[in-house]
Amino acid sequence: MAAHMSERGPGAALASRWADDSYDSLVAGDWLVPANGRGLVLFTAKFELVVSRLNTAITEISPSGVAGPLWCPPVMARSDIERADYDQAFPHLLGDVNAMVQEGGREGVAGDSASSRTVLVPVVCYHIYPQLADRVVERPAHFDLAGHCYRHEATTEVGRLRSFRVRDFVLVAGEAEAWRWRDEWITSGAEFYARLGLKVSVQPASDPFFGPADRLSRRSQLEQQLKYEFVADLGDGGTGMAIGSANCHKDHQGSRFGIRYRDEGAAHSACVGFGLERIALALIRTHGDDLASWPAFA
Repeated sequence: MAAHMSERGPGAALASRWADDSYDSLVAGDWLVPANGRGLVLFTAKFELVVSRLNTAITEISPSGVAGPLWCPPVMARSDIERADYDQAFPHLLGDVNAMVQEGGREGVAGDSASSRTVLVPVVCYHIYPQLADRVVERPAHFDLAGHCYRHEATTEVGRLRSFRVRDFVLVAGEAEAWRWRDEWITSGAEFYARLGLKVSVQPASDPFFGPADRLSRRSQLEQQLKYEFVADLGDGGTGMAIGSANCHKDHQGSRFGIRYRDEGAAHSACVGFGLERIALALIRTHGDDLASWPAFA
């Protein structure tokens, strides 16, 4: 699948990493403001300065050759999500957008809500595949994307927000190119995090969003080495926090969207995702509240 940070494994440890006292310290340190909503917070100018510096630093290591990311809207057509098969794989995480029926509207009764046929974006790279749908790609296609994502998470701790931002690099190409690009990113991604002063390990991962019925899928993903996560050591003896991932999708998206690569059949794709809020949280945990004492990374 795409650039998820997995629900279990390293990410699951966040519940204990960001307990009430840690959350209160983030508020006291002028990083966050509590929001009246489950899994939501407001970010201060101090926090956003870190995110801005992160985006600048990430642009500098971008293999896409462009000056910065294409910023994507927080909603997309439901038909694109259905074509990607996300609604079947992770239905409980998907947020559907409904609109109130206007007086005299053709759908339902005024005051009722009806589907707008749009959904909250769960994965930033899903904006790209519809752009290439039913086409032949003649050379490796690189994309640099950024935007808001939404997942209907059950947790409320700050490390697993329902609304969050991701910087996502995507490649659509042949099989060999996709694997090579992903593997090169594993090396350069680890080097990038080291420059930020973070202790990061690269760990195989899966997207275990279901229970026992999905064990075979998770095992297959691990055996094929499709997904690796960059897991930051938070310095507390815990299992760490996943702050990014490097993924091979094989020809899943190429097949779903009718994207062909040259005369080789369905295109393969790969993506590398940077969880902007999670990286910022790891930096705060590692370097403290005083930005002046942080290492210069942008």
